[in-house]
Amino acid sequence: MSEALLELRKTGIRFGGLRAVSDLDLVLPVGVLHGLIGPNGAGKTTVFNLVTGIYEPTEGDILLAGRSLKGVAPAKVAAAGIGRTFQNIRLFAGLSVIENVKVGMHRHLESTLLDAVLRTPRYRRVEVEAEEQCRTLLETFGLLALAEQPADSLAYGLRRRLEIARALATKPRLLLLDEPAAGMNPSEADDLMHLIRWVRDTFEVTILLIEHHMPVVMGICERITVLDHGALIAEGSPDEIRRDPKVIEAYLGADVHAGPA
Repeated sequence: MSEALLELRKTGIRFGGLRAVSDLDLVLPVGVLHGLIGPNGAGKTTVFNLVTGIYEPTEGDILLAGRSLKGVAPAKVAAAGIGRTFQNIRLFAGLSVIENVKVGMHRHLESTLLDAVLRTPRYRRVEVEAEEQCRTLLETFGLLALAEQPADSLAYGLRRRLEIARALATKPRLLLLDEPAAGMNPSEADDLMHLIRWVRDTFEVTILLIEHHMPVVMGICERITVLDHGALIAEGSPDEIRRDPKVIEAYLGADVHAGPA
């Protein structure tokens, strides 16, 4: 097994008397495509909020490449190499497609505020390079022809693509995808499944995926963690998860053969 990129060690968080996540152990090796599933309210998005610094764990620790993220502000977590999408798409609706990607790339730009005010040669050079990189990324995602269009004018599936492209513009080592197939029809979800696998392989990024669409989860994830009421109830390969009695009872129900057997 390759080295661990992300580790949650007995991680938990309380909101008053409610334990939203409890004693969670999770290890993501470099390059893995890992699923996180469970019923609504199981604590999945709370885990993402813990990893990205939105919440600070009240128990345990979270490490990225061996360094603790506990108490680290979200901006610094992003700078450490964690990118994220959201269950509800959060594009900048008033900006164009390419401007949304530039926002994601902003932290890598070398020019300063003074450079921008004075329009220095360094500022102009950096802006040209950023424009080229953004257009290359949009071309990779099939969005280049729409670069100048308002982000909110895109069809739903294309907005999902744009959100992933913007997250990749931050040059993450770890990409968190929160229900990327939500609201998609079966054909769109199938296209997305292939896109996510392609993103992992092409950008050499580790992916942690929350998803309720079982054909997507079972079709692309190499390992799956299952939560229920904030606690881990199972972890294993897709085949192991679809046959686990605790998972069937808590989440999958009788029809567990979601995806290829």
